[in-house]
Amino acid sequence: MPARSIVLATFLAFASSVAALADEPVPIGLILADSEPYHLRLVTLQGTVQQVQVLDPYRQPSGTICYSTYLFTLQDDTGSIDVAVLGTCGLAVVRPPDVSDGDRITVKAQVQAPGHLGTLYGLDKKPLYGVNLEGLHAIAKEISQMGQ
Repeated sequence: MPARSIVLATFLAFASSVAALADEPVPIGLILADSEPYHLRLVTLQGTVQQVQVLDPYRQPSGTICYSTYLFTLQDDTGSIDVAVLGTCGLAVVRPPDVSDGDRITVKAQVQAPGHLGTLYGLDKKPLYGVNLEGLHAIAKEISQMGQ
């Protein structure tokens, strides 16, 4: 029994340290330098929003349609990364982006290293024009304005 308790305590200590790391902002430059260790990890990023681009609705492979999708670039002192907000799927709800150019935000996002994700397909089942998710990018899970 004591060995099981040690293993459980070690696991809980590791899990809580990983969770704490997800709350500490990661400089974008670290991800740019070597994105593979960050692939699929939830990280906190801070910076200034640039180039907000609202996308047309898209269809998931299951056939579900997603609305209110948009992309933006997040810039900090160390670099920039493209961020995708995948919108609301299954309900025809159209709303404006949560961010505007120049906003200072904190975003919890899942990093997608290059070559791990394909293309978003529009309602006509053709790739969305101008959307390339093959490069390094992040998928927003939570966005908040800095100072709020």
